[in-house]
Amino acid sequence: MLQPLPTDTDIYDPFTQALAVLLPLFLLLAYIPPVYNMTFKIVREKESRAKETMRIMGMTDLPYWMSWFVFYTVINSLVSTLAWAMLLPACINYSQPFYIWIFFWLYGEAVFGQIIFLQSMFTGSKYAGIVSTIIYFSGVLINKIIMDDDVTRM
Repeated sequence: MLQPLPTDTDIYDPFTQALAVLLPLFLLLAYIPPVYNMTFKIVREKESRAKETMRIMGMTDLPYWMSWFVFYTVINSLVSTLAWAMLLPACINYSQPFYIWIFFWLYGEAVFGQIIFLQSMFTGSKYAGIVSTIIYFSGVLINKIIMDDDVTRM
């Protein structure tokens, strides 16, 4: 396969190449504690039957799940802002900083959907946090292996 000829605008930047490998790992590690904590707390509440008690008192499902969503969104906003602030001084030179922050934030909100899916598989909080964290971690690693350039595609 022919490679394009280098031009004057081509810049070899090893930091950018290293960041392309390390940024997904950085995001993965930043969201492991929220995955563990949220899954553990939701399943522990399921074990204690607090949701059923609130239902008996007249609460519907919408306020219950909205409370978990708002709780997670606050945590996600903090994690996204911290991750963004660490990358802002040295890494975010050629793009709009707000776009990078919103990318981190939307990724975290997508992780909430995965948390809700994973918590539905467990009845015991003891293993829910650990197993859901392993599933989250391995899912990202499997994606990394599948999307590798050396893997042939049809």
